[in-house]
Amino acid sequence: MQIGRIALPSWYCREFIGSSLFILLFAAKALLRLFVSKTNGQVLGTMLHGKPSIRVYRFVQAVLMRFSVGLGLSIASGAIEGIRPWLIGCYRERLSRTFQRRFYEKLVYYQASVLDNRLEAADTVIATYCGEFAEHFAELPYYFILPGMECITSTMALVKQSGLRAAMVMGSVVTTSVLLLRALSPSFGHIHALLLSKEDDYRRMLGANLANVENIAMHGGGQFTRHRLDASLRRLKYTLDHMALAKGNFQTLEVAFTTFLSVFANMVTFWTSKRSYFHRSVNDIYLEVQLIEDLNVSVKDFVVNFRELSHLTEFSEKMAQFDTTLDSIARGTFVHGVEGAYSVNTPRLLEYTDIRYVSNPLGQHAVFNMVQMDRVTLKSPAGQVLFQDVSLCFRSDEDWVIIGENGCGKTSLVRMITGLWLPYSGQLTIDGSIRYLMAPQHSYMVPECTLYEQICFPERRPAVTQAIRDKVMKAIELAGAGTVVTVIGGAESRIMGFDLTCTDDSYDWNSLSGGQKQRISMARVFFHVLTMDRTTMTPVAILDEATSMMDDTEQDVLNHLRQLHVRMISVTHREVVIRHHTNVLKIKKGGLWTCEKVKNPVKVGERVETLDETV
Repeated sequence: MQIGRIALPSWYCREFIGSSLFILLFAAKALLRLFVSKTNGQVLGTMLHGKPSIRVYRFVQAVLMRFSVGLGLSIASGAIEGIRPWLIGCYRERLSRTFQRRFYEKLVYYQASVLDNRLEAADTVIATYCGEFAEHFAELPYYFILPGMECITSTMALVKQSGLRAAMVMGSVVTTSVLLLRALSPSFGHIHALLLSKEDDYRRMLGANLANVENIAMHGGGQFTRHRLDASLRRLKYTLDHMALAKGNFQTLEVAFTTFLSVFANMVTFWTSKRSYFHRSVNDIYLEVQLIEDLNVSVKDFVVNFRELSHLTEFSEKMAQFDTTLDSIARGTFVHGVEGAYSVNTPRLLEYTDIRYVSNPLGQHAVFNMVQMDRVTLKSPAGQVLFQDVSLCFRSDEDWVIIGENGCGKTSLVRMITGLWLPYSGQLTIDGSIRYLMAPQHSYMVPECTLYEQICFPERRPAVTQAIRDKVMKAIELAGAGTVVTVIGGAESRIMGFDLTCTDDSYDWNSLSGGQKQRISMARVFFHVLTMDRTTMTPVAILDEATSMMDDTEQDVLNHLRQLHVRMISVTHREVVIRHHTNVLKIKKGGLWTCEKVKNPVKVGERVETLDETV
């Protein structure tokens, strides 16, 4: 019901209207199928009975009636088969869009992947499980209402044709057989969900290996990779064998069930004929046999479709769990597995304190506290203390550099002050007017987009005006990314993307060098600095070794940031970057920390002479 309310939110939505039409067509099909059986009997009767002079006339009349009814049945069946995939598409779009929007709302997508590990394979749920649920949910009327209506119409006609007693006997046997077959049916839903999970695991492993072929080749890891893929494929094959065995067993049960009902139907027909001393017409006998066969087929369809209901139940439970977990994460409740004494993955409720956001009351041009930490302690999601009792302030007239050994928590501190991670204790206060502009060491290249869209990320590209075009080109110039424009064929190329009517988003941005990617990343920073409202926002560039591959243009980029009055919080070990800042925060393993002023900082526009020193 939880997922059903998402798929079918109101009685006036398009899915409800389509389902209602679906059910009306089922009623029409059930009645038309009954008329087909009757007209078949009438055609048979005209072949065997009547005077020769009128037999041809009656035969033609019966055939025309049979043709008309059959044509109506084909139209109803065609309409049903046309509406069914349309309904599946509607349900799938609604479900995937709903979960997709909720997953990517605010920071849920990050928190669900890093701070909370209850969600496994969110992509599988949004793409695969939503599709499976939509298919089975849309076909619920097809699974049960259609055969149910056919059972009712066949039973009513059978009562009229053979009497209530014969119909009750046949109905009792059919019902008993249905319950028995239902009890013996395998749990197809669970097996199918397990199969999809194993297929996704294998596909994900294969894709990850294909994305890292160079690293695998450099390490000579082809044989190791093949063994791991073989192991994953064996697990998939085992699940496929399980599904094949279940289907084979069910098919055997289904055929035995159908054969038994067909034999019993003949016995019932013989019994009713015997009661009338075998004085029944061929038409009546044929119609009774046909009605019983129709009832058998409808009941068999009803039973077989319990297998589909098992699928629906399984996917409904998985999606309901996904839905509940999303709500929990959106409310700020995180559960993470940690190493325990008796279990390698003990779920633990993540403890944290909320970040306090304040507005700058002094005005944009006054010096204010951008980030203030009062006795802040930060733990990793796994529970490791990264630093503790940190009390310091990043002011709006300071540029900070964070240094320390690998693994001591430098990047984790950046995650915390940008709101990705939450402090375990203490009070973290962030001014609401600052806007963080991220530039990591390994620059994120958005797939399938133009360079214009690449630079606008994470915002959607605005309409191309001369002012916007000038700012994009200025950002490229400030970042030293002119070589990238040359590589893609110039500023007027389709890959550049200024002409929105003629763009090419097929360029492989990962084919660029590390330095070129970093220049694109910095061009993003400059573009957003140039386009933001500086009267209400203060730009803060988060540089995590963001210029380490830029060679001699690195200091030009840093000076351009300083000339535009962009505050910097950097993670680095290199003296050339440190001297472009005002303060140093040193983090040591064990949660210890110290801070000091930068020794011999360079002025804005100046360059550091020594380029190869590290600290």
